[in-house]
Amino acid sequence: MQNKLPVQLLIVCGRDKRLYCTLEPLIRKAENRVLLFEFVENVEELMTVLDLMITKAGGLTVSEALTKQLPMVIYKPIPGQEKVNSEFLRRVGTGKIATTERELLQILTHLLENPEEIKVMGHAAAKLPWRTAETAADYLLELFPAE
Repeated sequence: MQNKLPVQLLIVCGRDKRLYCTLEPLIRKAENRVLLFEFVENVEELMTVLDLMITKAGGLTVSEALTKQLPMVIYKPIPGQEKVNSEFLRRVGTGKIATTERELLQILTHLLENPEEIKVMGHAAAKLPWRTAETAADYLLELFPAE
């Protein structure tokens, strides 16, 4: 992806050595600064320096990002909990969903060209009343409604 906008990417591959090895030579050709990581134990620190995160919508990742008021773009959520989490993030305004590479590129281009929208998404996360266990439980019950 060629991008004329100034961005810095932090990519965490986790334990996926194949992904890391695939990305490593591509990063050398990147026009923007890219930092590539394998497994890290300081995800919380990395989230602190991000303006926007592209991620899967696992429960722990989503919870940590919401706590950090970090806007998210969810890429290809899998059916089940990831899909539910993604829809929740979209509904409350702190996340966007991309189901194709083209959609991902469109969303990222739009957000990078309109950084105020990223801030609005972060403010939406800040408005979530996660300050009490009772409120958190209410949100969890919303995610898992009784049948």
